[in-house]
Amino acid sequence: MKAKKILITGGAGFIGSNLAVRLHELGNEVTILDNKEQIPSNIKNKQITIINGSIMDFNLLKTLLPKFDLVFHLAAMLGVRTTVTKPVELVENNFIGTLNILKVALESKIKVVFASTSEVYGKGIPPFDEKMGGVYGPTTKLRWSYAISKSLEECLCLGYGRKGLPITIVRYFNIYGPFAKEGPYAGVVPRFIVAALLGNDIQIYGDGSQSRCFTYVTDAVEATILAGNNDESLNQQVINIGSTNLIQIKDLALKIKKLTGSTSQIVYVPFDKAYPDGFEEIPNRIPSIDKCNNLLNYSSIVPLDDGLKETIHWTKLERGI
Repeated sequence: MKAKKILITGGAGFIGSNLAVRLHELGNEVTILDNKEQIPSNIKNKQITIINGSIMDFNLLKTLLPKFDLVFHLAAMLGVRTTVTKPVELVENNFIGTLNILKVALESKIKVVFASTSEVYGKGIPPFDEKMGGVYGPTTKLRWSYAISKSLEECLCLGYGRKGLPITIVRYFNIYGPFAKEGPYAGVVPRFIVAALLGNDIQIYGDGSQSRCFTYVTDAVEATILAGNNDESLNQQVINIGSTNLIQIKDLALKIKKLTGSTSQIVYVPFDKAYPDGFEEIPNRIPSIDKCNNLLNYSSIVPLDDGLKETIHWTKLERGI
């Protein structure tokens, strides 16, 4: 990619901060728009501009966006628990924020890469191909609020694409690695690693037979950067970013326990205890990555064990364990 002025919304987040660092290493002028109070250490002390602000601030975006050649729009409320605890805030923030970005970007014809999610496939039968439709549960199950809002945002992106906005959509599948947050709203990998390192119970929701394909963050970042190219072939395209190396969650827990040398116990928590407001789990989530391979000429290269070792090492340093 030719050096550009690049804006990353949500750039202080997990994927965003890793993306910002890599784009900076490639010689781009990178600016982050985020309203997080804490800035991750990987983007501190680098020549990366950080603007404290929100995608909900339309006037700020009107002033800011025309200064850039390319926007990676990663800002969003997310997390499985958020879908059942803060559905109103999640839907409003994600939809209105994305609408604001698209409106302003269209005026200047600025290329936008929109970060979507494998959640949009819902309860469909894998492997998930980009042409497949989503199969969702009832709206009374608020866990679908995130999937439905992101699907609507994708429709909005493609609609603006028809108006003349250069747009590419990437759908992330279970990205993990350094700088992913740990806590009740976090993904399974950082939760398991921190519990294992502290000797706490490694809690698996359900029976652990659900399976996922995990993708190391550097692979996700490289594919995302390629999606930012101005090639006409990428315009209005939806592209899965992930791997096809499937593992059951109970086996992931065992692997992390072994890699950390942990004495933690693995315990199973029923979904109705973990999510009393209601939850539907997806048994298997496997992407088709043919489009990523062919259109971006890229596929994931970091084996799960190697990525987990790097993430464990980073977590030890970050938490002083």
